[in-house]
Amino acid sequence: MLASKESQHLGRVAEGETIPERVLQTAAIWGGNASGKSNLCRVLEYAKHMVVTGTRADGPTGRIPFRLREDAAKEPSRFEFEIVVEAEGEERVFRYIFAVNGREVVEESLTEIRVVSEKVFFSRKPGADGAVEHGFSLDWWERRAVPEEERMFAKFVAKGTKPNQLFLHEAMDRNVTVLAPVFRWFRDQLVVLGPNDDYLSLRVQEAERQDLRDFTVSILNRADTGIVGIEAVDVPVAGIGMPKQVQDELRATLKEDDAGIILRSDGGARFRVFPKDGELMARRIVTYRDSKEGKKVPFETSDESDGTLRLFDLSPVFYDLATPGCRRVYVIDELDRSMHTQLTEALLEHYNGTRSKDTRTQLIFTTHDVLLMDQALLRRDEMWFIERGKHGETLLECLSDYKEVRYDKDVRKAYLEGRFSGVPRIKPFLRRTAVEPPPEAESFRLNEEPTTYKATRRKKA
Repeated sequence: MLASKESQHLGRVAEGETIPERVLQTAAIWGGNASGKSNLCRVLEYAKHMVVTGTRADGPTGRIPFRLREDAAKEPSRFEFEIVVEAEGEERVFRYIFAVNGREVVEESLTEIRVVSEKVFFSRKPGADGAVEHGFSLDWWERRAVPEEERMFAKFVAKGTKPNQLFLHEAMDRNVTVLAPVFRWFRDQLVVLGPNDDYLSLRVQEAERQDLRDFTVSILNRADTGIVGIEAVDVPVAGIGMPKQVQDELRATLKEDDAGIILRSDGGARFRVFPKDGELMARRIVTYRDSKEGKKVPFETSDESDGTLRLFDLSPVFYDLATPGCRRVYVIDELDRSMHTQLTEALLEHYNGTRSKDTRTQLIFTTHDVLLMDQALLRRDEMWFIERGKHGETLLECLSDYKEVRYDKDVRKAYLEGRFSGVPRIKPFLRRTAVEPPPEAESFRLNEEPTTYKATRRKKA
């Protein structure tokens, strides 16, 4: 997500003295169904899993190879990240690479990228005899300034790293703290959300988070949902009819300091179960609307529309993105799911309004909404197209790759006309024989002069 020479919306490109390149803080990805948008998000989730969770002893890596080319299963899948992290009181840029096949890690390296040079921390390739530990090069620990004890411990950790495990994961398990900033980037800063995922959901936050509740109410109010208030209500799990077997399983799973887990009832209600003072509690969100008589009427989340619930899930994300000092990278699949175009646009305008060269959050999302394809909203290098190639492969390119696109170009129209990639090639459906309308039927001309229509009577639902 490096910025091009684009001069539009310059104020929201991240820059820093120790960062060699200018970094985009937004990227929107359009493409047809089955073009690979969700797979792009899953790839990032898989890389995070490999670093943070790791693999089971003697287990597979979980890599899913490309299936539409025979030799792909024999080749490794390679992942490369260039990330900005805060370490030792300053910003530093690292390049982390790893490659895996179905059974083991075949390549891994970590390099610090400086403005005028690069410094390798470690690299890993299989040795001549196929033993991965023989292929380690621990450059950072070979420096004279590193104590012999630390050098020997790093070699011990490298030798103990299993063939199917990443050294970065193993090093953090063994408390090799010099690699902690890179590990924490994957664990804490990279957040991948699917269309139905709850993350930092309002139902997970503590009841005293008044600032977050106020922000969520503000968004819901601006979205014209009619909601004027939100309240978190805690009740013992025993009082909501949860089966005892389920309660026992939750007690065995949740620790006293756990944030809890989100559950959904058969009726669609969503609530969080968490331990408190030795007892399982359930926290649900109640929304309020004003009645005709001026009273506040409570509603359960099961009463809310899909679009409203989507806002519940996204409002903490956008609150986090705008919080000073936040450094998270959010990757959201189908950001616009169940939301009106103008609402999605308003969220993006709010986010863009909090950007500066010093902010360090990043929002990458996929969408089907072509109305968001607007140069007044997004830079040309923030607009990406993804499509399926001739043999099923996924191809990704940026609008800024098209040099002839002017600042005043109607990008949306050009996209729908097929002038860029990412437009689905839909074959025509079978058509029925047209039936002539009866003579008394009124014809409707699509190209008639604009007319203002006004409802004369509205029916109550």
